[in-house]
Amino acid sequence: MTETPFWDRAREISARMDYVTMDMESERARSHAWWRRLVEQGPWGSTYNTGRVGAPDREALDGIAKLFRTTPERVAEMIAADWYGVQTGADTSDRVLDLRHVLDSLTDADAELVSALAHRLARGQAPEHAQAEV
Repeated sequence: MTETPFWDRAREISARMDYVTMDMESERARSHAWWRRLVEQGPWGSTYNTGRVGAPDREALDGIAKLFRTTPERVAEMIAADWYGVQTGADTSDRVLDLRHVLDSLTDADAELVSALAHRLARGQAPEHAQAEV
């Protein structure tokens, strides 16, 4: 699990989207200059005389969640990790935490299908109860 899930996600998104688009896709939760500074310098500034990038406030969570394609709760967890060093679910990977809300929204049948697919892609064996053809 990474110690900077928010920064990592922002850098990942910036590889396919410019900062102005990030600003717009996040419903203006943060300016394009804020996104640029975060992506290039990190939450605590990574070069001489850069300084800290301010953590998003509660009002920004919904817009950032839209950009990150996750829930406001997950965004809050990511902020806690990046800016305050608080790790939630320390033994759970960021990948699992990011998919948690999606998986929990599935029907039981669809969850079994996803489980079978994940096991197949991981080249493991699908659990016996997940007999769905993938």
